[in-house]
Amino acid sequence: MRRLPKNIFKNAPRIILGAFFLCASCEEEDNIGKSASRDPEPVEKTIPAKTADEQEAETSPQVTPDTPEVPGQAATGTSEGIRFMAYNIENYLTMTRYVKGGGKVSSPKDPAEVAALVKIIVGEKPHILGVCEIGTEADLKDLQSKLKAAGLDLPHFVHTGGIDSTRRLAILSAFPIAGNHSKQQLVYEINGHERMMGRGILDVTIDLPGGTTHFIGLHLKSKRELEDFDQAEIRLNEARLAREHCDAIMAEDPNARIVLYGDMNDTRKTPPLAMLMGKYKSDTYLGDVFVKDSREHLWTHFWSYQQQYARFDWVMVSPAVYPDVDKDKSFIADPDIWNEASDHRAVVVTLKK
Repeated sequence: MRRLPKNIFKNAPRIILGAFFLCASCEEEDNIGKSASRDPEPVEKTIPAKTADEQEAETSPQVTPDTPEVPGQAATGTSEGIRFMAYNIENYLTMTRYVKGGGKVSSPKDPAEVAALVKIIVGEKPHILGVCEIGTEADLKDLQSKLKAAGLDLPHFVHTGGIDSTRRLAILSAFPIAGNHSKQQLVYEINGHERMMGRGILDVTIDLPGGTTHFIGLHLKSKRELEDFDQAEIRLNEARLAREHCDAIMAEDPNARIVLYGDMNDTRKTPPLAMLMGKYKSDTYLGDVFVKDSREHLWTHFWSYQQQYARFDWVMVSPAVYPDVDKDKSFIADPDIWNEASDHRAVVVTLKK
């Protein structure tokens, strides 16, 4: 057995005494910590540096609730205002689709895409939802029922469109639809040939706390080329018809409340957008609700074929509505699953009560 050094026993009293004071010191520190938690005076603490993701989450204008509000609350809005969502939901319809491994099949929108879409919409809890690329009225009711099952009840709707019988326009609302002024058969002329507007103009009035408001939905011609007509010229003519529709409303009521929205398939400073907005700062100017995502990005559409990001989805408002826009609570929704639901990202605009 190994013997312990003699000096340990010689210094034992000092060791025991030191241990006593050490324990007393620890107990005193513990008591100080406890009393500090009750002390109303500020206590300096060391806070670890935030990660980039945490900083981004704090600065994001998005508010995505954990749970949907109960259906009855949506009909009157919330203290945060009335949320409107404009969303191209990418072919929520039965159509011919390519399948993996080659070949085509006629089928509805993929269930996984629908599930992601419903999750995004319910997460933002809009009181009014304007959509592009819905199919039949049965398709709209299918979406409506899935939203309700997930906790978002939007019982009132209008389903409409133009000569394109495949992709239609629709609006779902927690508020009753006061009037339907949609236009389905609109004609324009290019080089002596008459054409009809592809998706028409959706126009409903809804009585909001701020006043009766027109929600006017559009889905202008895509950028895909046609053999016989210039796609850009088609889009410009469709924008002109929509602008004339808005002008007629404001000619009858100079203080008309208009929210013009949709997939315009064009970007800022292009002729169709200039046509829709009208003369800057005029009494009939439809101002852009300038929104960004949580990363300060502006794009709303990703065209995978061209590997191109662009801002195609717009919300514009008349002078009577513009003061009601809560810019801090208006944004481009950018959840991680956005691309699982659609090739577009939704625009959310909050109107103050």
